[in-house]
Amino acid sequence: SFVFGKLYAELIEPEILTFYRFLLGATLLGLYLIVTKRLSRDLFFKPWRYLILGGIYSIYFVFMFVALKYTTTVSTAAIFTLLPLFAALLERLFLKKSSPALIWTAFSLSGMGALWIIFEGSLNGLFQFRFEEGEAIFLVGTICYASYAIIQPKLFEGENIYVTTLGVLAAGSIILAISLILQQSSFIVDKITFEVFWVIFYLAIFASIGSITCLNYASPRLSAPVVSAYTLLVPFWVILNDFVFFKIAPNMSMTVGAMLIAFGLLILIYRS
Repeated sequence: SFVFGKLYAELIEPEILTFYRFLLGATLLGLYLIVTKRLSRDLFFKPWRYLILGGIYSIYFVFMFVALKYTTTVSTAAIFTLLPLFAALLERLFLKKSSPALIWTAFSLSGMGALWIIFEGSLNGLFQFRFEEGEAIFLVGTICYASYAIIQPKLFEGENIYVTTLGVLAAGSIILAISLILQQSSFIVDKITFEVFWVIFYLAIFASIGSITCLNYASPRLSAPVVSAYTLLVPFWVILNDFVFFKIAPNMSMTVGAMLIAFGLLILIYRS
């Protein structure tokens, strides 16, 4: 998502991209549930729940694609690794739940690794840090996204996860469509290409249906910080993708930061 978002951020507006990926994801998943006769009445039970979760997802992805116009994929991916830390803080603040000290240690190490990547291992960069517009936008979106794993278990009680995913995608599509209408924005993409269509298709299948389904399955079973811990792997994939797509080889600072993140992840796996 980070790499493709960076590649095509200038070709399609963030809200339009997010709207079409949600709409396509909802359409494909809805057809699958109809064909397999898995579509149940759960979709119509308390539909306002889907609007809340769809709103969270919409805000995060719109903010992500907006941020990628101003910052790099590595910076956004590094900030994204702080998601478990934000989830732990929100869980502590709103649910009065505390995580074990070893979990905080894992998150702290991963956070250090993320900061190491952002500042490229430079203390001067850390002391002269200016929080740029792109990083600020993505930070707000990430904090909002951290609330998903906390809110989801409170709203759902064992409903079919695929029906829940369909509801979230459909609600996100509706919210974004209303936003675009209020802004008097066109739903027609001027510079649609095969590559852009392929990106929308990829985002709809893997980064929408796939990720939302996994979140909906894991959120009632694990604590919010542990659910969010998958983000610790994101810098590895982004660094790899940057090398494949942009021919940008990882430098020593990226390697050190990735090792810190990996060590934090190993502690989390050991604790689990």
